[in-house]
Amino acid sequence: MKIYDSLSTEYKEIDVPKVCIYNCGPTVYNYIHIGNARPLILSDLVIRFLEYRNIKYKYLLNITDIDDKIIDRAEIEKIEEEELTKFYTKAFLDDLDGLNINRPTAIIPISERINEIIDFIDALINDEFAYEVDGNVYFDVNKMENKYGNLSKQKLEELEVGNRVEEDLNKRNPFDFVLWKKTEKGKKWLSKWSLGRPGWHTECALLIDSFFKYPIDIHVGGIDLKFPHHENERIQYLAKNSREITNVWMHNGHLSIDNVKMSKSLNNTILVKDFIEEYGNNTLRYMFLNTNYKQPLNITKDLIEHSQEWCQKIQNILKQVNWMQRVGDISFNNQTPIDDDFNSYKYMTKFRTYFKDDLNTPMIITLIDEMSKNLNKQIRSKVVDLTYEKLIKILRVLGFKFEIKDIDNKTVKKITEWKKLVAEKNFEKADKLRDELKKENII
Repeated sequence: MKIYDSLSTEYKEIDVPKVCIYNCGPTVYNYIHIGNARPLILSDLVIRFLEYRNIKYKYLLNITDIDDKIIDRAEIEKIEEEELTKFYTKAFLDDLDGLNINRPTAIIPISERINEIIDFIDALINDEFAYEVDGNVYFDVNKMENKYGNLSKQKLEELEVGNRVEEDLNKRNPFDFVLWKKTEKGKKWLSKWSLGRPGWHTECALLIDSFFKYPIDIHVGGIDLKFPHHENERIQYLAKNSREITNVWMHNGHLSIDNVKMSKSLNNTILVKDFIEEYGNNTLRYMFLNTNYKQPLNITKDLIEHSQEWCQKIQNILKQVNWMQRVGDISFNNQTPIDDDFNSYKYMTKFRTYFKDDLNTPMIITLIDEMSKNLNKQIRSKVVDLTYEKLIKILRVLGFKFEIKDIDNKTVKKITEWKKLVAEKNFEKADKLRDELKKENII
């Protein structure tokens, strides 16, 4: 497939027998919000497509369970850090299930890799890309000045201290960043430099270095992480290994709520668990898929309502074909979908073409709409071809989760009775039976 690379600003072809993917996971001090869900669903789309094409993959997601935010939250709640991170790690995994996201090959909490991180930092010091001052270790940006800033398209001289750059008098250069932090606060580990804990930017570089051994094919993440996190992650790996960390940087766009950028500091985030409870996981997935992943997305009430209506439309078509076929109102002919001139619609070919074109999901949504219109015509003609089967396949690859119930003989009798009451114009009893069938999610 062809994917846009944020580093080269070019489209790159991913054509390898086994695709290696990494995604930055959450810092587990709170529930994730729908902005956090966008790169997770993006990664899920990629691996579902790889599975559909029978292409092997290796997908790693990290868990940041060491962080100042965790320490501060644990102090506020008066509990141990481990108790806090255990609770929110489980909440995160529950949200993955709620979003119908396939589990990665591995999910690694960074606290399990401290010794490897120490060795990684030590290697950077030995190669003079990092230095120690009073128990703290910093990456020396000047040693990679020609490479630093390439991902975020920024130059060192244009950066400002205080603008996402932490001020620290121990640094040789204001833009150097912490690899190991000496601290007396919170959980800490013993290294040759001090009692402390690793810096955030090192964990992803280390995990990719140790888990994959070689540069990966796709690194997924939100565009808000491009600087400084991904920039600092990339430069460490590059310094240690003299090669890029990934073939493709795949960044998704920002989320806004009513034209205001979603931010915890602005207190305008929507938690994943709350969104799913109120609107369902299909609604969120449709909102993301109906916009190109690279583009910013503005969440509004109208957008949510439109997304719900679309999902309900698809659900209704699937249910209608299901129950009508079961009671004999329509039949399946298992023929390839063709138009009036006997030309094949080639739905799956179009789907693969759109997907391989930098995940052109808006065009896939348009394709699904075309298939839905075709199915509605077939329902009226009482004969359904393979459009139905292909629609279900595409929806599954996209990660939608529409319930299609197995209809037992008892339910068949109920549907038949309902249709009979309608034909007899006994609408009061018919409506009562219809409500029962709707409640059972049959019609």
